Amino acid sequence: MLLAYAARRSPDLSEAQDIVADTFLVLWRRLDDVPVEEEIPLWLTGVIRRVLANHYRGRTRRDRLGARFAQVATVAPQIEEAAETDASVRLVVNALLRLNEQEREILLLAAWEQLSTIEIAVVLGCSENAAAVRLHRARKRLTEVYKKEYERTGDKPNEWPRLRRPPQERREE
Repeated sequence: MLLAYAARRSPDLSEAQDIVADTFLVLWRRLDDVPVEEEIPLWLTGVIRRVLANHYRGRTRRDRLGARFAQVATVAPQIEEAAETDASVRLVVNALLRLNEQEREILLLAAWEQLSTIEIAVVLGCSENAAAVRLHRARKRLTEVYKKEYERTGDKPNEWPRLRRPPQERREE
């Protein structure tokens, strides 16, 4: 009964089977809440409706994310082309690759995603002050690695990259 219900409402059989499996998982987790025997089919029908709704929302999110990735994929070749032709971009990319994952992530959140320190703090699950300190240290480390990369390769950048905070985040001195 449940598989037929899910199959009528989902695009393919494997997704319908996943929905039924998730429904039985809810049944198992909420075993104490299951009503008397005569009402179990109706209760499971209500559960499967909610599981289906969750699957639809998840599919919508995945589709939107896929569309966003497609947009980024069209920008990525332009960035790679710029990195091949512009020495300063190539130096920054090489320096970024030499940083550890945490440093690179916080720098990309600030530069690429253009998040403020408050927003970075929310993403990282830390205080605003901690995010600001981590970002400052990551910028400092990137500058050091960039200079070493510059000395190692001998590439002449068009200009030194700006690793300072954006104007809206700078304190008035």
